[in-house]
Amino acid sequence: MLSFSKILFTALIVVVVWQGFKLFNRAKQVSAQEQPKQTRHAKQAKSQKHEAVAHDLVKCPKCGVYHADGSAHVCDR
Repeated sequence: MLSFSKILFTALIVVVVWQGFKLFNRAKQVSAQEQPKQTRHAKQAKSQKHEAVAHDLVKCPKCGVYHADGSAHVCDR
């Protein structure tokens, strides 16, 4: 059977956990804002370096193999 003390205890636990998460997230946001701007820019530059690059392909008239435009290609045939 649910008693008033059990309901009150459960509500207290929920409030304590909720406030703990709020405090944890607030501390994480503050530490992220305190980082120097150079670090953030370096992270953005690093993430931009790893983007995929597309190359236009050209078909070789002799062998029919596609290769990147401007790259050296030697036909085996």
